[in-house]
Amino acid sequence: MTRFDRWRAAGAEVAVAGLGRSGQAALQLLAARGVRAYGSDRGTPPDAAVALEGPLVAIDPAGHDLERVARAAALVVSPGIPPEAPVIEAARAAGREVLSEAQLGLDGLAGVPAIAVTGTNGKTTTTALVDHLMRHAGRRSVAAGNIGLPLSMVALDPAPPEWLAVELSSFQLHDMPTLRPTVGVLTNLAPDHLDRYPDLAAYYADKARLFANANAASIWIHNLDDPDSREMVAGVAGRHLAFSVRGRADAWYDRAAGVLRIGDQPLCAREAFPLLGDHNVANLLAAALAVHASGVALARLTDAPASVQAMPHRL
Repeated sequence: MTRFDRWRAAGAEVAVAGLGRSGQAALQLLAARGVRAYGSDRGTPPDAAVALEGPLVAIDPAGHDLERVARAAALVVSPGIPPEAPVIEAARAAGREVLSEAQLGLDGLAGVPAIAVTGTNGKTTTTALVDHLMRHAGRRSVAAGNIGLPLSMVALDPAPPEWLAVELSSFQLHDMPTLRPTVGVLTNLAPDHLDRYPDLAAYYADKARLFANANAASIWIHNLDDPDSREMVAGVAGRHLAFSVRGRADAWYDRAAGVLRIGDQPLCAREAFPLLGDHNVANLLAAALAVHASGVALARLTDAPASVQAMPHRL
């Protein structure tokens, strides 16, 4: 029985905090699954959210009603809301489950395999590359999550994709208690978001939630060149594969030959891949290794890097 089934069977109301794009998608998904939803924002809700009001959706015009949130079966939060926000504290104090919109969306996409990407740098580009490689290989793939398209919006499509390329930020991972991707990618780790986290350990702890439900069937891709990434994945259950731009690995940059390789086999010549910099070589190696590990033959990937286009505002 899914969360949606339990909530619907109980006649429960689920609260949604934050009514931007992801919050609106969450409200729509809950209603589509027959679950009553209460939506609120810190201030006046946007017109697009108000327009969602209906038999199953209530929008609060005056901010968060903490008592109503505490009575809800669960709270779905947008990634921009910090964990110490009163609306989240009210739900936790009442013993309610707090879920990120990304978790709700994945619940709505149960059965669709996912390659989930996180890391301090490169996760957006790597996610886009995963999606590009999947599509080039003939798989119906959608890139979603922190990359821009809410997963709940994908779950509303009556024709779900065959695969998901999912970018996950540390903020989203904080409230994803049942996340278990088919393949997980950790691009790298470095200090970041210390305006939101009390220290580096807390930030890394949220990144590590990618691996919280690992089992023997899990596949993990990590950066061999990054000591913190190596340390984070050590001991995690599942199959481990690594990429490197400095030396041999499961996917690596053969700099002397000017070739990117998966094992000993060529993926593409460096000059055939239009994105600049070793960081983008690393991103492509991570993406190709993940897609190949998901079951795509290397021969179906070798032409794909040449048609990659840089994402807006990315180097």
